[in-house]
Amino acid sequence: MIHITGTGLLINNPSVCLSLPPQDTQSAGLPPKDSDSVLMDDTSSQWSAVAETEEERRKTLIVSVCSSRYVLNELIETEKDYVADLGLIVEGYMATMSSRGVPEGMKGKDKIVFGNIHQIYDWHKDYFLEELEKCLEEPENLAQLFSKHERRLHMYVVYCQNKPKSEHIVSEYIDTYFEELRQQLGHRLQLNDLLIKPVQRIMKYQLLLKDLLTYCVKAGKDTKELEKAVEVMCLVPKRCDDMMNVGRLQGFEVCLYSSFFPAYVICGCG
Repeated sequence: MIHITGTGLLINNPSVCLSLPPQDTQSAGLPPKDSDSVLMDDTSSQWSAVAETEEERRKTLIVSVCSSRYVLNELIETEKDYVADLGLIVEGYMATMSSRGVPEGMKGKDKIVFGNIHQIYDWHKDYFLEELEKCLEEPENLAQLFSKHERRLHMYVVYCQNKPKSEHIVSEYIDTYFEELRQQLGHRLQLNDLLIKPVQRIMKYQLLLKDLLTYCVKAGKDTKELEKAVEVMCLVPKRCDDMMNVGRLQGFEVCLYSSFFPAYVICGCG
């Protein structure tokens, strides 16, 4: 029997069953039964994303550090090759010409051929190469090694200013006198190929330092000193290029003058 009370229905007969519709827990503001598992899935996804990000950062750091090390090794190994090439000039050509003498037409011109390359060779051989090798143990000193020697590197500007005059003289004897010397010395490269090495080297430094700067930025390192070194090694080659252009212009003017006044032979242009 069913009685109606003030609070609702009172069922006295147990044989009577009421089929009530299932309650909508979401519309009632209650969490679904699997809410805990959904929350755990979201948390796991977040932790997974963080872990992947950290792993990517770790890999980037490792690659950057290894790449920086590779650039430093390349800098040192190519420096050794550079010093060896300069040695072929100083201890080969210059020493031989000094001991045996030069052809009559070349007297007084041999100093113009080589410029201040002996000074460049001595500095790299006796100081700079050794300092670069120390940077394998203390790579943080590399940037300062370049920036603090900006004035010393001016010797490359002097060399480049003389280069056009040197090229003019070498071109006159490259297939005769200098070819004989090359064969006697057993060199593979001709003299003009060796004399261009300082110009190529001063350009190469800035490229290697720029590569190193890129990897250090990716590794999150402090790059203030390295940026300064890159700036210095961009300025020096520019000055070298400017002075070579000045040297070529001066050489043109001298040759033009000597063509009108052949009695005046200046810098081998007559």
